Amino acid sequence: MKKLGLIIVICALSLAFVWKDKLLMSEEDVEMNSSAEATIVMEAETGKVLYEDNSKQPLPIASMSKLMTQYLVLNAINNGTLTWESVYQPSEYVQQMTQQAGAVKLGIVAGHSYTVEELFIAMTVISANDAAMALAEMVGGTEKAFVGLMNKQATHFGLKETTFYNASGLDGDYIGKGQDETNLSSARDVAVLAQQLLAKYPEVLDVARMTDFTTSEGARLWSTNLMLPGMPQAYPGIDGLKTGYTDQAGSCLVSTGVFDARRIITVVMDVEAGGMDTINPRFELTKELIERFVMK
Repeated sequence: MKKLGLIIVICALSLAFVWKDKLLMSEEDVEMNSSAEATIVMEAETGKVLYEDNSKQPLPIASMSKLMTQYLVLNAINNGTLTWESVYQPSEYVQQMTQQAGAVKLGIVAGHSYTVEELFIAMTVISANDAAMALAEMVGGTEKAFVGLMNKQATHFGLKETTFYNASGLDGDYIGKGQDETNLSSARDVAVLAQQLLAKYPEVLDVARMTDFTTSEGARLWSTNLMLPGMPQAYPGIDGLKTGYTDQAGSCLVSTGVFDARRIITVVMDVEAGGMDTINPRFELTKELIERFVMK
């Protein structure tokens, strides 16, 4: 009897070490073909984390910030404060963004009006920063007031590592503020934000899955998410969600898609460039995360 008990204990300890090793491998020791400062893979419906690495460290998040802007704009439409047809008349503040070299923008100019729908599509599909600022003014009156709403909502969601300073995600020093006034979040917080957005407003995917759109001025513009169907880095199942890139944040991506009947959210932050290529490694790493921790 004592011998049987000893065998059971040894087996239990062996299993414990196996599971411990498996856990450590999944969280710390996995070697990926591409590297990033932080990553996470999460089931959207349950919040179950399938893999994470450095997922709780606050880092610059670039245009992934626009997930919160999307959420608050959709809130305003849902409660009747705005409609998709509501019209924006450009402020001087937003027109100044149009003059910024290097920033992705719709090109908002004086004397032209823009609907919420066009601004929302531009912000989501091409990551237009002036469109995000315009929507912030429509919802909050000023971008500063809107940022207050962003941080309040972040607190409501329990995002402990998240702080917003603007609606677009541009680095603080790029828009004439201090370098430390740059939007920060963790990979886990970004995943939770995406989870909340998709749960309340799944219709955001109707825009996020658009590969291109034509502006009211007739320009055809293409999505920054190259993983969508028909795009150069297309991956079956992907239907969103938001790219990001700034000098401080590096290359980022929060993606979502359905695999084996499960909606999955992945976040990769500050992905190492492949030589001069800062665009493709984030998509390649996302594919690898899905194949290793979702499709296994």
